[in-house]
Amino acid sequence: MNTQKNWSFLVTNLVPDEDTKFTYDEFSKWMTDSPTEAMVYLDGIFQSLTLKRMYMLAKITGRPALSERYFARHVIKHGWQKLKVELNASMKELKWAHRYIEISDLYTKRNLLKTETMEAFEKLIALTEVFLQESEESFDDSFKENMTSTIVETSDVFMMPPNSLYESDSVQRQQTSEEFYMVNDFSAKNEEEMNEEIEMDESGHEHIDEPSQPSTKLKTSILLERLRMLQSSSKESVVNADSFGLFREYMHINRPIQISLLETLEKVNAESTPQLILLSGSVGDGKSHLLAYVKEKYPDLVTNVRIHNDSTESFDPSKSSIETLDNVMSSFYKQDSNKKHLLIAINLGVLHNFYSFAESENRYDSLRKFIDAADIFGHGEHIVYSLDSIHLLNIAGFQTYSVGEEGAHSFFFTSILEKIVSESNENPFYTAYLEDTNHGHRSIVHDNYDFLSNPSVRESVVNVIIQAMVKEKLIISTRAFYNFIFDILVPSDLNLDRERPEAALPNLIFGHPDRSNILSSLHQNDPISFRIPYFDELITKYVLSQHPQEIAKNELKEIGDVYSFIHHSPENESKLNTLGAFLVRSYSLLNPKDVDQTYMNFLQYVKAYYLGDGENIESLFELIRSVIYLWKGSPRENYLFIDGANNEYRVAYPFQAEEIVDQRLFDSAETKDDAFYRFSPFIRIGFDVNGKEILFDLDYKLYNLLVKIQHGYRPNRNDLRDAVQFIDFYDELIRYTDKSKSILLVSTHDGSMVELSKPKFSKSKFEVRKVKQ
Repeated sequence: MNTQKNWSFLVTNLVPDEDTKFTYDEFSKWMTDSPTEAMVYLDGIFQSLTLKRMYMLAKITGRPALSERYFARHVIKHGWQKLKVELNASMKELKWAHRYIEISDLYTKRNLLKTETMEAFEKLIALTEVFLQESEESFDDSFKENMTSTIVETSDVFMMPPNSLYESDSVQRQQTSEEFYMVNDFSAKNEEEMNEEIEMDESGHEHIDEPSQPSTKLKTSILLERLRMLQSSSKESVVNADSFGLFREYMHINRPIQISLLETLEKVNAESTPQLILLSGSVGDGKSHLLAYVKEKYPDLVTNVRIHNDSTESFDPSKSSIETLDNVMSSFYKQDSNKKHLLIAINLGVLHNFYSFAESENRYDSLRKFIDAADIFGHGEHIVYSLDSIHLLNIAGFQTYSVGEEGAHSFFFTSILEKIVSESNENPFYTAYLEDTNHGHRSIVHDNYDFLSNPSVRESVVNVIIQAMVKEKLIISTRAFYNFIFDILVPSDLNLDRERPEAALPNLIFGHPDRSNILSSLHQNDPISFRIPYFDELITKYVLSQHPQEIAKNELKEIGDVYSFIHHSPENESKLNTLGAFLVRSYSLLNPKDVDQTYMNFLQYVKAYYLGDGENIESLFELIRSVIYLWKGSPRENYLFIDGANNEYRVAYPFQAEEIVDQRLFDSAETKDDAFYRFSPFIRIGFDVNGKEILFDLDYKLYNLLVKIQHGYRPNRNDLRDAVQFIDFYDELIRYTDKSKSILLVSTHDGSMVELSKPKFSKSKFEVRKVKQ
């Protein structure tokens, strides 16, 4: 079975959006990194393949095709049974399909394991193998060509999630905003309605009702369908660089990288010689959106610039992404294109692979020298960099939050949340919310939307997101943040009952670590896990009260009216605990303030480092020096133990060092008077020992551990795993310290010390003398 060939067929023919055509290698990495999101992507392909298999079998058997409604997601298992019984699908296909569906159903309950998604992928590839074999055996070329075109035409029905109720971008530009956000009632059918359409007749056989006439009654939540646009699997979430569209235009936020790109394009257009621009970054960080924005708003800047997006144009069944990129680069250097300049939007991983390819082929010398000079794959201090005719803009180097006088703030995330809840007719989410409520349709999703509309809540949400990024070194792309918003508004089980406190936003944001990497990180900062006196008092009052709902209402003030379950007494202990957690989490979100002083101190050190504030960094060196002496202990000033206390004697080396910083990063902020975005959330710092510069990266977790050690904490095994860099740093200090003149031997029994020193004049190799304690 040729897995890569089968995958090429699937993506080429069953994925309608160019921007979501992933190569085999790219998708394999996605399955490893985000198995649940990858499974959602596979579902669309599985549905489309199933539909085409049904039409193929109908053609082979000469029997009528089945109704396409048998292949909606929630009844597709039943559809496969009918394929077996009525259209002679093979038993092995039925088993593969049923196993695929079993795995797919799991992600509505929990996050998938990598092995589960990979197994589902294998079943899909096996089904594809049968499909391709029978298409080769059964049909002539004209039919197969027609079948392939039919796949592309009809796959939109199955590839698009419910939010794809809108016309294509080319049509959107001719529509009014109101028409653009109209929802098609037939596409918005929920699972309950579909189940009603498949019923048993008197003989026990199932039949499907014909579609009824459109009803004026609202059948499903329009707000929920609009919010689905935020999911990672959504067509709207994955942007095509060639298409901007009304929704993306509404959600657009100006970012520092945008200004840098426009400035670079202006500079490039003024050059007479061909120029190359590398717009690099990570998956989902907004490269395609930025390109679409520039094409839409500043077309003159790209008139003479060829744009190649490696995520949308690298896929070709006969070529790898590297081969395609090679062709593009070769064309640029030969200047056989009608456009002089070249802009490549490229993920850092692909760029690294291309660099390795070019190095192995001994080609593109100037590009490789530029990449080396920019240190893209090293410390990456060059975020915007130009050398001769090549220019780099690394989106990954621009943080989505800034550091300033008052700590960390994210204009970007704050603006996105404001756009979601803005009371504007241009806001598709707000208009959907109004339409639902005007029709008397209200669910826990609407309550969560109201809660998020509170400015204090939005401020707290952004604060905890930034904390997760700093503390857990989490990278949150635009696409991931959109998906996060969906996750905190919509419960994973899609039970929208308003009387469920577990489905309220405060519990969704802190209480579901299994749902995504972001929520897992936020769970580490769950307010109920911190021993804060006020929270302890609040919980005590709540648990001991005869009417706990009154405590909740009093603490949450007017916002308590958002959630109806607050007004009812908890039915049992489980509900009492859930409501208690809701109370603490809600209070925390409604009263945004950073109570973690260690976190705030770390941010101040980051700020001082990138602003070149040596005076404040000096106090950080005092912390590091104190921990160095505490790490394995010190028998006396300027000496460090090199071993543990398990032997009869311990060895101590002299320690003399001078504080240093990485001069490439120190004082490198792009502005001194305002908050800055171009930095990494760590501090590269260290010592010069006998002419050897020894640096390490101090991130929040390590800083927090050092602070605790300074206050007497003894690190455990888990701590030591987080402190690998510091352990290596300490070992390097010992390695390069001058041991030629003096070392100490210290008795572990009574602490007595002897010094071994090299004599100045004697021919002896060492002198030994007892040292007073």
